[in-house]
Amino acid sequence: MEPEMRTQIEMTHKERIERTLNGQAIDRPAVSAWRHFYNRENTRNDFVNVMIEFQRKFDWDFMKINPRASYHIEDWGAIQHFSKDPLIKPITSSFPIHKKQDWAKIGTLDWTAGTLGETLAATGDLVNEMQNEIHIIQTVFSPLSIAADLTPNEELFVRFLHDGPGELHQALEAITETFIGFTRHLVKLGISGIFFATTELASRDLLTEEEYIEFGQPYDFKILRAAASAPFNVVHVCNKYNMLPLFREYPVPVLSWNPFDEGNLSIHQAAQITDKIFLTGVDHNVTLKSGSPADIKLQIEKSLRQVPLGRMMVGPGCAIKVNTPDNNLKAVSDTVKGWKI
Repeated sequence: MEPEMRTQIEMTHKERIERTLNGQAIDRPAVSAWRHFYNRENTRNDFVNVMIEFQRKFDWDFMKINPRASYHIEDWGAIQHFSKDPLIKPITSSFPIHKKQDWAKIGTLDWTAGTLGETLAATGDLVNEMQNEIHIIQTVFSPLSIAADLTPNEELFVRFLHDGPGELHQALEAITETFIGFTRHLVKLGISGIFFATTELASRDLLTEEEYIEFGQPYDFKILRAAASAPFNVVHVCNKYNMLPLFREYPVPVLSWNPFDEGNLSIHQAAQITDKIFLTGVDHNVTLKSGSPADIKLQIEKSLRQVPLGRMMVGPGCAIKVNTPDNNLKAVSDTVKGWKI
C-alpha cells in the first residue's frame, strides 16, 4: 500500500469522497449502503424522511437515493400496488407491453410530471436538506433495463428483442429521450452524480455481449453524457455472470458490482482491466444479510486488501435486503471507519 495515499487528518464525508475521486490521499475508505423501505416509498414526504433517518442512523459517507423500484415505469402505465408492510415488496399488477407492437405506445414523457416529477421533487428536498453534509447520488436505470421492466417477465422481453428489434429500438429512443431530460434536471437540482443501474440486462444469463452492445450501449452513453458535468457518477452492473468488462470504458469514475456472485470478476481481477474506483466489498445476498459482524469484518478487510487505498469505496453488491440486521450494517460502518493498513 502506498503510504502517500493515507493521511492522518480526519476528513469530512464530502472531503473523503472528493479526494477519492481526485486520486488524493485519504484518511480511510468511504462507505455507504442503500435499501428499500417498502412501506414508506409511495409519498414524497415519507420517502424523504426515511432516507434522512437512515443516513442519520448510520452516518454513511454519501447517500445513494434508493427510490421505489417502479418509479421509472409507472408513468408509462405500469400499475403498482404498494405494501404497508416494511418487509413485503410492492407488486406490479399491470404492464404496458404484451406484444412487440405495444412498443409503439412508448413515447417521450414529461419528466417533470407524474411519478418522475415526484421523484425529482423528493430529490430536490434531499439535496436541500443534506448537501452541506454529504454527496448525494440518484438512481437512474439504463434504457434497456427500463424497457425490460415494462414487460411482464424477462423471457418475454428477450423474445421481443429477437423478434422485433426495430420496434424495440424505437421505444428505447423515447425512453432515452425521457431520461436525458430527467437526468439533466437532476444535475440542475445539485446532485453529485447518478447511480446508473443495468439491473439484470448486462448479464450473460439473459443476453450476449453483442446484444448488449447493440441494444444497451448507445442509449447508456446518451444518458451518461447528460450527467457528465456531475463529478460522482457510478455505473452499477447487476446480477451474476455480468458483463463488467464491457463497462470499463464508460465515462464514469466509479464501477459497482457484486464480486461475490457466481461468474463475476473478483475485485483483484477487475483491477487488472480498469483503473476506475470500485464501489463494492461486501456481499448483500449472504454475508451482510445472514453473517455475523465478525464475518462481515473479515470479508470487508479481505476486499480492501485487494486494491490500494483510494481505489475502493465500500458498499454492498446491490441494494441490501430489507431484513438485514441493523447490527450487521453497523459492523460495515465500524469496520471501514476503523480500517488500518
